[in-house]
Amino acid sequence: METTTGNTSKAREDETLLISRILDGQTALFRQLANRYAGQVLRMVARLIPSPEEAEEATQDTLMEAFQSLGRYDARQASFQTWLMRIAYHTALKHYRQKHRSLHMVGVERQRLDTFPDEETDALLDDTDRVEFLERAIETLKPDDQMLLNLYYFDNRPMREISIITEHEESYLHSRLQWIRKRLAITIKTLESDEEQGRK
Repeated sequence: METTTGNTSKAREDETLLISRILDGQTALFRQLANRYAGQVLRMVARLIPSPEEAEEATQDTLMEAFQSLGRYDARQASFQTWLMRIAYHTALKHYRQKHRSLHMVGVERQRLDTFPDEETDALLDDTDRVEFLERAIETLKPDDQMLLNLYYFDNRPMREISIITEHEESYLHSRLQWIRKRLAITIKTLESDEEQGRK
């Protein structure tokens, strides 16, 4: 009976062979690769680009760039899936910024971020009664921070893989995630306070 590792290894070999055939001129075979990962790409970009039409456009742009750049793919550096997700990550950010979306930023002083207690951060982010505030707080983050949050917490991707996708060092990403969590907690408190003031 084959192990999961064995199945993964066999799938990787089949994929490598498929890519070789595409690069040798059988370009029509790229549709097989595209069909395998189009759903994952769409889910990833849709978290940042809620418009179905725009998310589909970003997905198609991702697959087109992957096809055009396939000769530069190096299986020794990353799996094809991770390489494709890196293209999707940058494509989603590009689409987002091209639309000149304005974020409702909540001002947070650096000193407050540095001194905000970790225990309070955990309590605020883990409180199920504050889910609505958390969602609103996430929308105030910069798009690349939103994407990092999604990759780590919602997709449960390993930090090494996220490092390849975002092209940032793991140490930076760990530090950035801590900063994002504190910013979200402080923003939740600010939104709650603003709402309470509005009811008075």
